[in-house]
Amino acid sequence: MVNATHVFEVDALALLIAAQDAVAQADARGPLTAACGLAAVGPDHPLHGLARATAAVDVLIRAPDFAEGAGHEALLPLPSRSIRHYVASEPAGCWALNLVLVARGIVPPVTGLVPRTIFRLDLADAERAAALVDHSNREALAAFTNFERMESALGRGRDALVGLSRNARAFEAWTLLVALGPTTRKQLTHALGLSRAGADIQARALAAAGLVMLETGGLVTPALPGSPPSSPATLDHGPLCAAAADLDLSLAEIDRILSRRRD
Repeated sequence: MVNATHVFEVDALALLIAAQDAVAQADARGPLTAACGLAAVGPDHPLHGLARATAAVDVLIRAPDFAEGAGHEALLPLPSRSIRHYVASEPAGCWALNLVLVARGIVPPVTGLVPRTIFRLDLADAERAAALVDHSNREALAAFTNFERMESALGRGRDALVGLSRNARAFEAWTLLVALGPTTRKQLTHALGLSRAGADIQARALAAAGLVMLETGGLVTPALPGSPPSSPATLDHGPLCAAAADLDLSLAEIDRILSRRRD
């Protein structure tokens, strides 16, 4: 995503403009906001962002381009028999509202984005409110579980890397892997401002500490707790291991010098 851009088509831009206008003019007098019990939520309340989102839905629910249809059951023919499977409806404009909420920092980070269900016109306001509350509860529980996992993983990495020098960037690389999951060494170079060799050094340090597995294609994957240290590259044990070690140290020193110059 470094320097990435995305060009929206005319129809998509129209949905984004409508969503922006709805967020700007939304108030707390709509039926969904009242059904969710968010009408009296003030600006200092933790659910204020969710209240603004539901108020925007109350505005957009009258726009045909945002109305969500219901999915349907279909039969999938197989050689021996047919099985039923659910086919979701084509998405409407819910994505545009979610993008606006994220871009403006309105959406609550814990309760997550608004689900497509609350734009269903075939549901009563109470049913749409129940779907939103259920969705928010699930997202809040998932976020809490993820925060617990990340806190535990960061503590494990801090303990495993305590013996490294203060100039090492391995723990910074570990924080990215904890947050993002499997990451390539090329991505680590962009995220940490390292050379490719510098990213290799950090990846090998994490592997030696038993925190990651080094896989083909430069992929660095977090290892499960208790996993044995990843096997080092063949070069580390071959006839050129001493030269490789000297090269790693030199490149690490270059990275530190470049880092100081950037600072």
